Amino acid sequence: MDNTVIQNFKTYIQQFVEISDEQIVSFIKATTKVTYKKGDYFSLPDKPSSSMGLVIKGLFRAYVFDKENKEVILDFMGENNIVSSFGGIILNQFIPIYIQALEDSDIYIISRDDFIKLWENDTKWKEFLQKQAESVSLVSRQRYISLLVDDAKTRYLKFLNDYKPFENRIKLGYVASYLGILPETLSRIRSSPL
Repeated sequence: MDNTVIQNFKTYIQQFVEISDEQIVSFIKATTKVTYKKGDYFSLPDKPSSSMGLVIKGLFRAYVFDKENKEVILDFMGENNIVSSFGGIILNQFIPIYIQALEDSDIYIISRDDFIKLWENDTKWKEFLQKQAESVSLVSRQRYISLLVDDAKTRYLKFLNDYKPFENRIKLGYVASYLGILPETLSRIRSSPL
């Protein structure tokens, strides 16, 4: 792993907990670099999530199927973000979430078991996972509220703010699903002055 990746990872982790270079190195030693081709799945709902990873290059989407068997996009995860089903990692339970590569992607993966060993030896890692899970939960709650109270244009503007680096790399149909609108509605919003 090169120094830029290490620094980016440290910057990401320090959003949640203060951490030393030695702690980062111990984490990195427990990871394995894995390449996912576009369309490959990082996680499927029929088994507990057994790993989490730092995205070095590429982009993933997390989605579920609603009661009408229609895909609903929950999140996008790109460079310098963690890709995981945190509920699956923390609870070791089946979580009905699909996580799929939208591009050829490289990530550094750590297994749930190796991560637990890390946190048993250093509580900073448990604190990181808890704060990361809290952050994911808060973002999900804000998104849910936005779906209930904001109009489609406001939701689109929030999407642009939250996912600016990935905006041109995500299919518009996926963006529409994330926003809870039809692709035609998204096209109208994009063609009007923002």
